[in-house]
Amino acid sequence: MIRSLSMAALAVACLSVSAHAQAEEDELVRLPGQGELRDNSLRQRAQADRLKPGAGLFITFDTNNDGRISQTEMDAGIPAAFTRADLNEDGFLTALEQQDWARSLPTRDDSLANPFRFDPNLDRRVDLSEFTLVISNLGQDYADELSGDIIIADLKAPRLTRGDKNEDRARVRPDGADRQRPGGSRSFRW
Repeated sequence: MIRSLSMAALAVACLSVSAHAQAEEDELVRLPGQGELRDNSLRQRAQADRLKPGAGLFITFDTNNDGRISQTEMDAGIPAAFTRADLNEDGFLTALEQQDWARSLPTRDDSLANPFRFDPNLDRRVDLSEFTLVISNLGQDYADELSGDIIIADLKAPRLTRGDKNEDRARVRPDGADRQRPGGSRSFRW
């Protein structure tokens, strides 16, 4: 009985912490190494060391090497990427196939390795339409407003230096998120 009550109390505490965290400003948290290009030729082509989430995949879609990914290149690249990821050729991606595929990309990109991102109906398999929807939506986020193309130069992610992190910690946030919280913890933005 005591064990059940302890577990219930722990679950309530986790839910309240989760709800509090979601109430704060949403921001992309990068782990060390995220977005770093592994391939020197692509690093030179992108003229960057780090890329935004999913950008390593998009660079592979630029078949004519003009520095832009057109809708035609997207339409050809997405099914080709799905075919490369579908190792057993059954028309569906499992979580393991997706994670293996994400590891094969030219950048370390855990956002594309997350099975839940591609499987909105949670049936534990991703078909081409689900895969296409996720990649297309991400591409729309990066598309140029005038042409609709994804411009490779715009896919660069800034590399934070140690000084940038310290300045960010010292900066006072107008929403008060930098203030001391009950229980002694502080909120830091990295």
